Amino acid sequence: MDNPVEAAMILRRIILLVITVYLIITALLYFFQENLIFFRQPLNAGHHQYIEQNYTQVEEVGLKTHDGKDLHGWLVNNNGKGPSPLLIYFGGNAEEVSWMIEDAHRFTNWSVLLMNYRGYGKSTGRPGETALLGDALFLYDVFSNRDDIDKKNIAVMGRSLGTAMAVYLSANRDLSGTVLVSPFGSMANIAREIFPFIPVRMLMRQKFHVLPFAHEAYNPMLTLVASNDNIVPARHSKMLYEAWRGAKSYHVIQNTNHNTISANPVFWEYLYDFLGKGKHPE
Repeated sequence: MDNPVEAAMILRRIILLVITVYLIITALLYFFQENLIFFRQPLNAGHHQYIEQNYTQVEEVGLKTHDGKDLHGWLVNNNGKGPSPLLIYFGGNAEEVSWMIEDAHRFTNWSVLLMNYRGYGKSTGRPGETALLGDALFLYDVFSNRDDIDKKNIAVMGRSLGTAMAVYLSANRDLSGTVLVSPFGSMANIAREIFPFIPVRMLMRQKFHVLPFAHEAYNPMLTLVASNDNIVPARHSKMLYEAWRGAKSYHVIQNTNHNTISANPVFWEYLYDFLGKGKHPE
């Protein structure tokens, strides 16, 4: 281009366009980050009715939080012989946990608590890091004081986003075991890798930086990761695993990804061995 003035104007426009796009992306990430993190799933009325009619051993649970929100879910009783061991399950960021009712019978002799996060299923309120971590303690405190629950044998299982609540609960309450599926130490660190040119640590309100809590967790822990997980890369899971203070084991489920890890029978075998309550009845 022969005209230097015209070239400078074009360059200026390109720079302004890049800056504008950058600022738009940054603004979107800041103002809509909760929508990018929490994919809130409703509970279909028909499915709710199906559960009521077909799972008679399931107790529907409704709790009021300290700040007046309603948490809704189910307690699946798999014991029936006095106080039962309890497994508290925390699901992923796009998970309405009623689907786990069908799989809860796999946890032989364990009762399983399935509660939807705020804003998921029939639970009210909006999900957020502080609220969800607080709700995890609240659920433990409520159910550990029930006569049908063995307070000395309460374990927790978290999947993806739910591993944050599981780790936090392990650091703050007396648990008999912790199962982490596709765990991470910091959501902000994962986001930084996805958006390397944006200051995500400054922008994120929901950092879920739970790595420090792993240093305070001493109960036995099982980590299960998928061999082809492109949502929570294995290095993030390994970092959390290495920070854990208690006895621990780490297993990679081959030929699976973030969403299919539990479809492999090996996944369940590791769970049976860890929980020590027998095999799933065929």
